[in-house]
Order: sequence, then C-alpha cells, then structure tokens
Amino acid sequence: MSIVWMQTCALFVDAYRELNARKLFWIALVLNALVVAVIGALGIDEKGVTIIVWHLEMPGVTSALFPPEQFYHTLFASFGVGFWLAWISTILALLSTATIFPELVTGGVDTLVSKPISRHRLYLTKFATGLLFTLAQVLVFTTLSFFVLGIRGGVWSIGLFIAVPIMLIFYSYLFCMMAVVGSLTRSVLASVIVTLLFWVFVWAVHVGEQFTLLGQTVQRVEISAIERRLGNAQTLDGRAPLEVDLSEANDSLGVWRPIHLSLYALKTALPKASETIQLLNRSLKDIADVPTADEEEMGDGAVAGRGFLGSKYARRRDVEAAVRSEMSTRPLWWVIGTSLAFEAALLGFGAWRFSRRDF
Repeated sequence: MSIVWMQTCALFVDAYRELNARKLFWIALVLNALVVAVIGALGIDEKGVTIIVWHLEMPGVTSALFPPEQFYHTLFASFGVGFWLAWISTILALLSTATIFPELVTGGVDTLVSKPISRHRLYLTKFATGLLFTLAQVLVFTTLSFFVLGIRGGVWSIGLFIAVPIMLIFYSYLFCMMAVVGSLTRSVLASVIVTLLFWVFVWAVHVGEQFTLLGQTVQRVEISAIERRLGNAQTLDGRAPLEVDLSEANDSLGVWRPIHLSLYALKTALPKASETIQLLNRSLKDIADVPTADEEEMGDGAVAGRGFLGSKYARRRDVEAAVRSEMSTRPLWWVIGTSLAFEAALLGFGAWRFSRRDF
C-alpha cells in the first residue's frame, strides 16, 4: 500500500512540475487574479456604482437596493462563474492539459510503464493529475474572491468555496473526452477539436431539451386553461370554439412530448454541463440571498405569448411555475451522478485501450 501511495504522489509531483514549467499555467493564474481585481475595483454606494476613484450615478443600482455583500456575491456568481470559470478559464485549462495524453502515448510512457505500476492505474492517475490545472485556477479565483467579498463586502462567506469541487467536476466532463481522444489519436489538435465539438453537442442537446420542455409545458398549461373555461361555459356556442382549441392543444402536445422524451433520454446519458453550472449558480445565489422575481409581479394577464408555440390561454406565470416545478424534480444524482457515470464509462474504455496498446 505504501508503494502505491508513493507512486501516486510521485506522479502528482511530476504533474505539478510540468504545469509549473508551462507559461500558460502562470498566465492563467495571473488572469484569474486580474479578473478578481476588476471585481474588487467595483463598488456600490447610495448613489450608484464606483470604479476605483470614478463614480457612476445609477439610481436603479444603489446600496439601498443591493447591499455590498449581495452586490459582490452577484458579481461572483454571474460574471465570475457564469462567464469566466465556465467558459474562458475552462478553455485555458483544456489548452494547457491537451498535451498530457498524446505525450504519454508517444514519448513519456516508456519510463513509466517500465516501473511496477499497472497501465490502468497509470492512465487514471494521469487523468487525476490533469485536473490539477483547473483545481489551481478555481482555488486561486475563489480564494481571492473570498477576500474581496470580506474586505469590500464586509462578509466572509466560506460558502464561496463550493465552486471548487463543482467546477472541478464540470471540467472533468470535458477532460475525460480529451484524455480518451488524445490517447487514441496521439494528436493534441484532434483532442482539442473533438472535445470542443463534444462540448457544443452537449450544449445543443441541453438547449433542445429545454426548448421542447417549454413547448410541452405550454401545451399542458394551455389544456388546463381551456378545460377550466369549458367548465364555466354555459352555451354550446361558447363551448364549440373551446373544444376546437382543446383538440388542437392535445394534438400539439402529442407532437412535443415524444420529441422532448427523446432529447431527455439522450441528455440523461450525456454529461450535464449546463445543469452543473446552474447547480453552482443556485448554490451561490442561495448564499448571496439574491432576490428572485415575485410571482405576483409577473401579472395575471401576462400570457405565454399569443401565438407563441400555439398558445392562446396559457399565462406566463403558470408556464414558468410549471417549468420550475419540473426542473426542481430533477435530483442531484441525475445531474451529477449520471454525468459521472458517462465519465467513468469513457475513462474505462480509454484505460482498457491504453492497457492493450503496444509500446
């Protein structure tokens, strides 16, 4: 057991030295610090927003409406996580770690496989060491944000560090694809391109599933609204057009449902990149106590859009409530568990293929 532990530690130390020798690693860390510095340079008071020594009067954005702690929490969640960590930082991490597995199978494996370590464990340990880059980036970004929030916002929120494990899981979804493609093709360029295309594909499936969920929900709410009107209709003339609308809504629901079920099944089998980021955002918003839109303010008369997705009677408030209810029933094991199951299956294939390769 001590030998296994020493070998694993040696691989992690070697991975750190490789990262330390790469300029992009330090450039990414500096960029993370600069982004936090920009967030820290912003401020809010009773008149508006401040930028270092400059002041912008914004009556709609004041400390009375957004206390400093909420202001910085919101910046961290929306810009820091939603844009920087979820996109720019992830792309930097992919570019920085793209050479790990092509180098492993082309030149770096000879010395490693000559030592008493199984190829399966070598492959999986190299994957784990590849996550060090993202861990370092997110940890630096979150730690600096923690101090900005404490010094500038006046609240020391340890809950910010929930971003570290969730972003590490998020990145692992993409890095597992890069690891397998890189070890199969031995090409850095191919592994980057395939991984980015895979990311786009996962995003497209998410958008399609969400759109068809909305269409299906609109029709369900439409049917409920028509049935209520039918129950109140007193004359045949009043019921006739409603019955026609009900028949059309049922036909439309019959079209939306199978499409949504197909996309939902496909989405279940794939990593949930968007849902993982949304899970982090919800956690951060709960910590920041960011207010959400009051259902009463949506307006009883606001419909989902006359003609939008075939709706005539569905109220926007009811549609949004139904969609939120549907999304809330999707448990953590579905978002994270099935994503990690896909990752485990892909890595298992990669490790199996690597163990059978002739070197």
